[in-house]
Amino acid sequence: MKMLLKTLVLAASLSALSGTALAEDESFAPGGTAIDRHTEQYRDLKVIMDIKAKDAETVKYAAMVASNIIGHPGAKLAVVVEGPMVSMFAKKNYLDHQGIVDQWVALAEKGVKVEYCGSSVHGAHLNPSDMEGLTEKNPAVVNPGAYPAIAHYELQGYALVIPIPFAAPEKK
Repeated sequence: MKMLLKTLVLAASLSALSGTALAEDESFAPGGTAIDRHTEQYRDLKVIMDIKAKDAETVKYAAMVASNIIGHPGAKLAVVVEGPMVSMFAKKNYLDHQGIVDQWVALAEKGVKVEYCGSSVHGAHLNPSDMEGLTEKNPAVVNPGAYPAIAHYELQGYALVIPIPFAAPEKK
């Protein structure tokens, strides 16, 4: 009986130790390890991006998303900027937002079509002639409105993307 008890205690101890070893092993995961495809490139993407610009950070974040999309081979990207921050693309506001606007100039030079929502432009008391063209080769356009423009691109086979930045972490 004592031998059986010693065997059970030894078995329980080994089982506990092996469970601890598995828990401490960082490579252990019930579902295995994710497949690493983060450098994979998608071909011939057609994307219409709707930037509902609530602040300058939204426009800056959208430029980063646009840069990631246009980096794929054969990607076509059209962007509609709508909302109150469309005014950051007004010529008179260029110096206030130069860094972000210059990011969009670089994207337009890479072939990104940039359109400003006509309703937002007029809502900001601006005229189409008040807006930055971004680049002479691929100038920005003031369209008849964000939703008709998005529908136009969707009918041409573009997929809608609406980039929304993550909320900033709360400071403790």
